[in-house]
Amino acid sequence: MKKLLSLTIPLIFGSLGSIATAEDSNNFYLSLGGGIAFPSDVEGDFTLSGTKYDSGYETKNPFLYGIGLGKEFKDWRIEFNFSGAQIKSNTFFAKTGGTGVTASFTPDLKFNVKNYMVYGYRDISNDSKFTPYIGAGLGTTSYNSPAQTLTVSGTSVSVEKFDKTVFSFGLKGGVNYEISDQTILFSEVSYLNGAKFKTNEAGTTINYDSNSWVGLLAGLRFNF
Repeated sequence: MKKLLSLTIPLIFGSLGSIATAEDSNNFYLSLGGGIAFPSDVEGDFTLSGTKYDSGYETKNPFLYGIGLGKEFKDWRIEFNFSGAQIKSNTFFAKTGGTGVTASFTPDLKFNVKNYMVYGYRDISNDSKFTPYIGAGLGTTSYNSPAQTLTVSGTSVSVEKFDKTVFSFGLKGGVNYEISDQTILFSEVSYLNGAKFKTNEAGTTINYDSNSWVGLLAGLRFNF
C-alpha cells in the first residue's frame, strides 16, 4: 500500500505542477466545511467455534467535517484534505449458511474514521459566478474502535480496541460560488472508499470488508 501511494501521489503533484506558470506565486487557499455522511454498513466475517459467520453493523448517518489546504493553478487545484466522522450503530447482525442467528454486542459501536487525502481538482470555468468542479484523490483512512464484546449463537468473543490505517480513494463533484476574490462558497458530493482489513482477537480473525460512504458537504474556501 505504501509503495502504491509513493508512486501515485507524486504523479498527481507532477501532472498539476506542470500546469503552473511563473506568475502563479501564491493562490493558496484554506477550506472549511461540514455536512452529513451516508456510510455503508460495517460488514465482515469470522469463524467462531468452527462455524463461519457473516456479520455486520447497521450504521447511522453521522455529521461529516472536512478541512483542506490547497493551491490553484489556473483551472486546476491540488489539495491536502482531512475529513472525518464517527460512525455509530446499535444494531449487530450475523448469519451462517444464509440463515440469521441471534447476535448482540456491547457497548454500542462508535467507529471513528479519519481520512488523509491528496485531491486533484478541475474547475470548469464559465461566465457566471458559479463554477462546477470535479476531483479525484488518493490517501489513507484510519479506523479507531473501542473494545467490544460480541455474542453470536450464545458464544461470546472479546474484541479489543484497535487502530487500523488502510489505502483509500475518493471522487468529488461540486459547485463553487464566488462571494468575493478571497471567499468562495462551495457545496459538493463525495464518494470515499477504504480498503478491507482484518484484526486478530484471542485467536479469532475478523475480516472487515471494504467500507465506503457518500458525503454531502458545504463550506467556505478562503484564498490568500
